[in-house]
Formats: sequence, C-alpha cells, structure tokens
Amino acid sequence: MPIWATGALSSASVKVLQLVRYTRSRRSATGFSLIELLIAVFVIVLLTSVVSLNVGRGGSSIALKEDAKHLLALMNYMQSEAEMAGVDHGLYLEQKLGDGILKTTGYWLRRYDQGWAEPRGSSELLAPFVFHDNTVLWLTLEDNPNIEIGERDPELRPSPQVVFFASGEVTEGHLDWMTQDTRELLFSIHWGFFGDFTLLPAGQKLDDYQP
Repeated sequence: MPIWATGALSSASVKVLQLVRYTRSRRSATGFSLIELLIAVFVIVLLTSVVSLNVGRGGSSIALKEDAKHLLALMNYMQSEAEMAGVDHGLYLEQKLGDGILKTTGYWLRRYDQGWAEPRGSSELLAPFVFHDNTVLWLTLEDNPNIEIGERDPELRPSPQVVFFASGEVTEGHLDWMTQDTRELLFSIHWGFFGDFTLLPAGQKLDDYQP
C-alpha cells in the first residue's frame, strides 16, 4: 500500500514539519524583527501626519468661515448706519506683506468734507477688521471687475472699494474668500445694489441659495 494511503510520513516530511514548528516558536519567542518595527513606526508617523494635516486645514477653514460671517454682519450694520446717519460709509480692503505673510485688513470709513477717514470716536465694532492669516480675498465690483486690493495710505484718504450710500444703495459686487496655502476657494459674499448680503459656500450660485 502506498505511503500516502497509510498516513505514514517519511523522515524528510517529519524534518520539514519540525523545522516549521521550530521557526514559528522562535518567531514567537523573539518578537518582531527590526525591519518589521521600522515599518510599523513609519506607518504610524505617516498616519499621524495625515491626520494632523487634515485637522489643521479643517481648523483653518472654520476660522475663515467665522471671519466671513463676521464681515457679513458688519456690512449689514454699515448699510444701516449709513442710512440712519445720512452719511456715506465705506469698506476699504487692504492686503500687504508683513513678516513674509500676506496680511489682510478691512477699514471702515466715513465720508467727511475733507475726504474719507475712519469714523471719529467710533466704537470697537468699527475698529479695523484683521482677517485670519491664511486669507486671500478677490474683490469683484459690478462697475469694475479688476479691483486691486493693495496697501492703504491714510494720508492720501483713498476712497473705499465698497461704498454704503446714505440713500441705502451699495456698490454692487462680490468678495471671494480663499486660503493662502492652497488658493482654494471656500466662500463668497454676494450683494446687490440694495444690499442683501449673502454668504455662499464654494460652488454654490446665488440663484440656488436657500437660507
């Protein structure tokens, strides 16, 4: 009768089984090899970096959205303030490099006989609005689609890009909100000739907006 039918094992087969069992028991006793440990550490570091990057971007997006919502509220307030005071008000957006970082600031202005200037005795509410460091803004106005947001010289009393007229009208346009690091469009603030300021996420059109 053949050996495979009897269930008997040859001496060679027995030696192979003994070697396999010895190898398994030795691996269990010695633990992971140095290469296996290095691979495990590399995977952990890689996963930690990815998670940290995503959390950082998420936190930055939240901060930018809070800035956008705050500016939206202030623009609504300025339109009401201009109507109640019977004096034109405005928003001047400034972007300039500082310490290698593009700084963005919004200045609230009022029209005086001598020209545009920051409101005298204004409250903290109308203090210059400093945007998050990761902010890049792109302003488009109905009568001037190529608005350059540069540095402001107070001595020259420049006119604001966005004017809130005493009659209730506003310079029509929209403001795009992007990140400095990725230049990814996150939000847009849209407004018409009579205000109606609306904050939209990237990709959403004003016609599709549902409050």
